[in-house]
Amino acid sequence: MRPTRPPAVPPVAPPRVSPKRAFARSTAGLPAAGSARHLLPALLVGLVAAPARAEGPVFEHESEPIDLILDDSIELFNASEFDTGWVPADSPLQVRFQIVSEGGASVEMEGVARLGWPEGLTLSLEPTPGTGEIIVDAALSAVTSVKFNVLDYSWDSEIDRRTLDIEGEGFFDPFLLGGDIPSSVSVVFEGSRNELINWGFTVFTGVRAEFTVDIGPQATTEFAGANWYVDTERVSVAGQTALLEPQGAAYQLVDTEFVGDWDSRLDLVLNPVFSVCVDIVGCWDLVDIDIPIPLAADVVEQRFPLQQLAFPLPMLNPPDAVWDFGEVEIGTVHNLQLPLENIGQLDLEGIATLTGSTYFTSYPTTFQAAPGVVDGVVVTFSPEAVGEFSGTLLLESNDPNNPVVEIQIIGDAYDPAAPGGTDGGDGGGRDAADPTVITTEVKGCRCSSAEAPAGGLWSGLVALLGVGLARRRGRGAGRAR
Repeated sequence: MRPTRPPAVPPVAPPRVSPKRAFARSTAGLPAAGSARHLLPALLVGLVAAPARAEGPVFEHESEPIDLILDDSIELFNASEFDTGWVPADSPLQVRFQIVSEGGASVEMEGVARLGWPEGLTLSLEPTPGTGEIIVDAALSAVTSVKFNVLDYSWDSEIDRRTLDIEGEGFFDPFLLGGDIPSSVSVVFEGSRNELINWGFTVFTGVRAEFTVDIGPQATTEFAGANWYVDTERVSVAGQTALLEPQGAAYQLVDTEFVGDWDSRLDLVLNPVFSVCVDIVGCWDLVDIDIPIPLAADVVEQRFPLQQLAFPLPMLNPPDAVWDFGEVEIGTVHNLQLPLENIGQLDLEGIATLTGSTYFTSYPTTFQAAPGVVDGVVVTFSPEAVGEFSGTLLLESNDPNNPVVEIQIIGDAYDPAAPGGTDGGDGGGRDAADPTVITTEVKGCRCSSAEAPAGGLWSGLVALLGVGLARRRGRGAGRAR
């Protein structure tokens, strides 16, 4: 059974951005893309350069590949609130910061799904290098208030209210599973402190106050692939395949679901500085402190939308298990046509092998049929001795539901000239009026072919060549038992 997983976080689609700047960093010293704007002068995407990817598994038979497109979004830094209160305590000037964060991220990845056999129906989920994209979009709503109490003068007020955007994007190779390089992608916001507020006012004549606030954001958003779910099987390692049970239908339906892990953190460092300037005396800082603010942290599992894949398959409509020539006069040639119909949705192809009595032969040795088309194999019985004979027609094809089909072929040869012999009663022996005519029987068809007075071997060869020509014109229905 599939492991129990928590419900998916309701998605939110953040706006896409056009980056203004690009910087790069890699743990291996190789470049990676990123961008930032507004408060953040640098968006760094931590990537390790990927080596050349190995080809997917080689299949003897394969269905049509299906493109995979993963595109989903998730809420991050959402509705996180922080209130510093009035700081510092017992100071003539106090400041209060109220900050609310909200945002989200989206991920896009592409790949291809391949289904092959005959070593079981095997599903391979293969990434398309360079198609991974991550977009992070966060916003900070900040309200700044001050409280002033100096020289018996007291006053407090909200002095600033604004929204600050933090946006960026990066690119990577999917699917970031175990064994992939990289196995995760990190969007890192790093930058020098930026001035949030620069505000001054005259307290009274000769006394002026100045208030500045710098903000230093520190944010990291990391995304990694956890696993695929293929029906009930978990695929968590790059290159891992899933074995499927054949459904016995013209399409193999497969449910696939991708699961990713998010680990994000947003911290702020505020540096409020309050200065007082008095004419003649000069200026001095009343407040200059750093206030660390752990604003938001998210560790979230994300389930991408379920994708149902439908792989077309070839499918042989199995012939009857036993085909009987009935009673056949020795020295004559009788043919049975076995129709091989493709009731699937992919081209059917295979080989036909006949074993058993040498009085049975088959033609051709291969067959091929497009969806909805009937091909066939002709089996010939040309006995040269009296008795019951049997053989096995083996049909090996690219039908994953029935890759091998065995058909039993039987026939009973008699000699009408022998004591107790019979002429078959259906025109199956030599015509007494014309010893140069041999009657051959094709299932669903009774026809005659003239021959020179020669032995049974020559007549058999002539009849077999005639079968090849007759096969081009159509086939009769066989007698099956």
